[in-house]
Amino acid sequence: MVTLSNFRSNAQKTTLPSSSKNKSVVLDPVSVDPSFPGGQKAFYKFLSKNLKYPEKDRETYGTVIINFFIEKDGSLTGIKVAKSLSPDLDAEALRVIKKSPKWIPAMKNHKPVKVQYKVPINFIFSE
Repeated sequence: MVTLSNFRSNAQKTTLPSSSKNKSVVLDPVSVDPSFPGGQKAFYKFLSKNLKYPEKDRETYGTVIINFFIEKDGSLTGIKVAKSLSPDLDAEALRVIKKSPKWIPAMKNHKPVKVQYKVPINFIFSE
Protein backbone atom coordinates (compact mmCIF):
# COMPACT_ATOMS: atom_id res chain seq x y z
CA MET A 1 0.00 0.00 0.00
CA VAL A 2 1.20 3.49 -0.76
CA THR A 3 -0.21 6.34 1.24
CA LEU A 4 0.10 10.08 1.03
CA SER A 5 0.68 12.28 4.02
CA ASN A 6 -0.66 15.79 4.07
CA PHE A 7 0.94 17.45 1.14
CA ARG A 8 1.69 21.10 1.32
CA SER A 9 2.79 24.08 -0.62
CA ASN A 10 5.75 26.24 0.19
CA ALA A 11 3.84 28.99 -1.55
CA GLN A 12 3.99 31.35 1.40
CA LYS A 13 7.61 32.25 0.69
CA THR A 14 9.46 30.91 -2.28
CA THR A 15 12.86 32.14 -3.34
CA LEU A 16 13.59 31.86 -7.04
CA PRO A 17 16.82 32.81 -8.77
CA SER A 18 16.56 35.92 -10.89
CA SER A 19 18.31 36.54 -14.17
CA SER A 20 20.93 38.76 -12.51
CA LYS A 21 23.90 37.15 -10.80
CA ASN A 22 23.81 36.95 -6.98
CA LYS A 23 20.20 38.14 -6.74
CA SER A 24 17.02 36.32 -5.89
CA VAL A 25 13.35 37.09 -5.98
CA VAL A 26 11.17 36.43 -2.94
CA LEU A 27 7.53 35.91 -3.76
CA ASP A 28 4.92 37.25 -1.40
CA PRO A 29 2.25 34.97 0.05
CA VAL A 30 -0.20 33.71 -2.54
CA SER A 31 -3.93 34.40 -2.40
CA VAL A 32 -4.94 30.93 -3.58
CA ASP A 33 -2.78 27.82 -3.16
CA PRO A 34 -2.20 25.56 -6.15
CA SER A 35 -4.21 22.36 -6.37
CA PHE A 36 -4.40 19.08 -8.22
CA PRO A 37 -7.34 18.98 -10.66
CA GLY A 38 -10.26 17.61 -8.65
CA GLY A 39 -8.60 18.34 -5.29
CA GLN A 40 -6.75 16.30 -2.72
CA LYS A 41 -8.96 13.19 -3.06
CA ALA A 42 -8.34 13.14 -6.80
CA PHE A 43 -4.58 13.36 -6.14
CA TYR A 44 -4.78 10.40 -3.73
CA LYS A 45 -6.68 8.45 -6.39
CA PHE A 46 -4.10 9.38 -9.05
CA LEU A 47 -1.27 8.19 -6.80
CA SER A 48 -2.94 4.94 -5.76
CA LYS A 49 -3.76 4.13 -9.40
CA ASN A 50 -0.26 4.88 -10.72
CA LEU A 51 2.24 4.02 -7.96
CA LYS A 52 3.69 0.52 -8.08
CA TYR A 53 5.64 -0.85 -5.11
CA PRO A 54 8.93 -2.25 -6.50
CA GLU A 55 9.24 -5.99 -5.77
CA LYS A 56 12.72 -5.82 -4.30
CA ASP A 57 11.75 -3.03 -1.87
CA ARG A 58 8.75 -4.70 -0.26
CA GLU A 59 10.66 -4.91 3.02
CA THR A 60 11.44 -1.18 2.88
CA TYR A 61 8.95 1.30 4.23
CA GLY A 62 8.96 5.00 4.97
CA THR A 63 8.51 8.34 3.26
CA VAL A 64 9.90 9.83 0.07
CA ILE A 65 9.52 13.60 -0.14
CA ILE A 66 9.30 15.10 -3.60
CA ASN A 67 9.85 18.81 -4.28
CA PHE A 68 8.78 20.55 -7.47
CA PHE A 69 7.61 23.84 -8.89
CA ILE A 70 4.12 24.47 -10.17
CA GLU A 71 4.49 26.92 -13.03
CA LYS A 72 2.05 29.66 -14.00
CA ASP A 73 0.52 27.32 -16.61
CA GLY A 74 0.13 24.47 -14.06
CA SER A 75 2.98 22.35 -15.42
CA LEU A 76 5.41 20.74 -12.98
CA THR A 77 9.13 21.49 -13.24
CA GLY A 78 12.24 20.94 -11.16
CA ILE A 79 10.92 17.64 -9.83
CA LYS A 80 13.43 16.10 -7.44
CA VAL A 81 13.73 13.95 -4.34
CA ALA A 82 14.12 16.04 -1.19
CA LYS A 83 14.14 13.05 1.19
CA SER A 84 15.27 9.68 -0.11
CA LEU A 85 14.11 6.24 1.01
CA SER A 86 15.73 3.88 -1.52
CA PRO A 87 16.81 4.34 -5.13
CA ASP A 88 13.88 2.27 -6.48
CA LEU A 89 11.21 3.88 -4.27
CA ASP A 90 12.61 7.34 -5.04
CA ALA A 91 12.50 6.55 -8.77
CA GLU A 92 8.91 5.31 -8.52
CA ALA A 93 7.78 8.44 -6.66
CA LEU A 94 9.52 10.62 -9.27
CA ARG A 95 8.02 8.63 -12.14
CA VAL A 96 4.49 9.10 -10.91
CA ILE A 97 4.83 12.81 -10.10
CA LYS A 98 6.30 13.38 -13.58
CA LYS A 99 3.22 11.63 -15.00
CA SER A 100 0.89 14.07 -13.22
CA PRO A 101 -1.44 16.21 -15.29
CA LYS A 102 -1.10 19.97 -15.07
CA TRP A 103 -2.18 21.43 -11.74
CA ILE A 104 -4.31 24.48 -11.09
CA PRO A 105 -1.67 27.15 -10.42
CA ALA A 106 -1.41 29.34 -7.34
CA MET A 107 -2.92 32.78 -7.70
CA LYS A 108 -1.85 36.17 -6.42
CA ASN A 109 -3.84 39.28 -7.24
CA HIS A 110 -5.95 37.19 -9.63
CA LYS A 111 -2.86 36.20 -11.65
CA PRO A 112 -1.17 32.77 -11.75
CA VAL A 113 2.23 32.58 -10.03
CA LYS A 114 5.03 30.02 -9.86
CA VAL A 115 5.36 28.28 -6.48
CA GLN A 116 7.41 25.52 -4.92
CA TYR A 117 5.53 22.47 -3.64
CA LYS A 118 6.40 19.50 -1.43
CA VAL A 119 4.69 16.10 -1.43
CA PRO A 120 5.51 13.36 1.11
CA ILE A 121 4.66 9.88 -0.20
CA ASN A 122 4.55 7.07 2.37
CA PHE A 123 5.46 3.58 1.19
CA ILE A 124 4.00 0.81 3.38
CA PHE A 125 3.71 -2.64 1.84
CA SER A 126 0.74 -4.76 2.80
CA GLU A 127 -0.84 -7.62 0.86
